[in-house]
Amino acid sequence: MIYIICLSLGLNFSSPVSLTANDVMRRGEIITVDNTTPPDDVWQQEHNDLLGREVRRTVYAGQTIQAKDTQAPRLVKRNQLVTLKYMKGPLEISLTGRSLGEAGENESVTVLNLESRQVVEGIVQAGGWIWVQ
Repeated sequence: MIYIICLSLGLNFSSPVSLTANDVMRRGEIITVDNTTPPDDVWQQEHNDLLGREVRRTVYAGQTIQAKDTQAPRLVKRNQLVTLKYMKGPLEISLTGRSLGEAGENESVTVLNLESRQVVEGIVQAGGWIWVQ
């Protein structure tokens, strides 16, 4: 039953895609062609899907990196000053806030509005600003 669900979602657990680290990669470092090597030195489309992601933990030279060991790059870091935008029709209000967590693009993050001192939640956008609804 679980296998059927995985197939319908497009997940393949029989052969996880992995790369091998060429050097020590610290948590938060971006995966590139220069710092990793595919098994058997053959690049496939599945390997390209890991490029541009960041590692969740320190990976030492020779260790494998799988998709579960990576995450989308963090655009917002904890305690970073960010721009909050509230948009409704033609109205757009921009404020400054301080991030209370980390998040990547299209992920939710909690932010302290520095003007009102209220905690709000928003979605991180590609430019690093937060869309508050």
